Amino acid sequence: MTEGHAYQVTAEFYDLLQATQEDSVAQRLLGRWLGVPKIGVIDAGAGTGLVTARLARLCEVTVHAIEPAAQMRAILLSRLAGRKEELARVRVHARRIEELGLTRVADFGWCLNTLACLDHKARSRALGALARAMVAGGTLVLQRPPARHDPGRSDLARLELGGDTYSGEVICTELDVRTVQWRFVYRVSREGALIREASETFTGYLATEAELDEQLDAAGFVPVGADEPDIVIAKRKG
Repeated sequence: MTEGHAYQVTAEFYDLLQATQEDSVAQRLLGRWLGVPKIGVIDAGAGTGLVTARLARLCEVTVHAIEPAAQMRAILLSRLAGRKEELARVRVHARRIEELGLTRVADFGWCLNTLACLDHKARSRALGALARAMVAGGTLVLQRPPARHDPGRSDLARLELGGDTYSGEVICTELDVRTVQWRFVYRVSREGALIREASETFTGYLATEAELDEQLDAAGFVPVGADEPDIVIAKRKG
């Protein structure tokens, strides 16, 4: 899937079916690891801006929201519209993490639900870009890519909206020993009858814990802690 067409299906359903769990995880992790940023914050892979908006409410520094997909940025910007204080703090970067091009603008970084979509080379470039964008001693909260293939399916949330039922599922398929495919299927039903179904697929890249730790070290980070789900806390080296 090309970057320009990424999330053209998922963007419509994401906040309805996936955001509640994401927000709960973000609230817990930020309460534990955010601290009080003094320089700036990076939200790498900002998506629809759910965490971006939370960071803008919690911090008094600029929040750099990195999101290359136009469909997701549109929701992010709509979320911020009319919120004067948050608008003043959020700067949106319409580019890939690997192409970030920022230098020492943040002492806190957030990167969840993102690295798994980058292959080994792109992941190394992304970590390098994040390291350049952060100051020595800065904290990076990062979600590890999956280390192994986990085949099967899982249900997304189920929501009633105006009498219609919105639901979905994720189906994981192994492509090869290093790559998986996630197929997200979204459904809208009315009175028990399916009235709409859409799907979108994403490629995921596996990485062992040792492999990611090696990439973090090469980029200029040192792991200092861990959390759930599959979260590594890293510090920018001096």
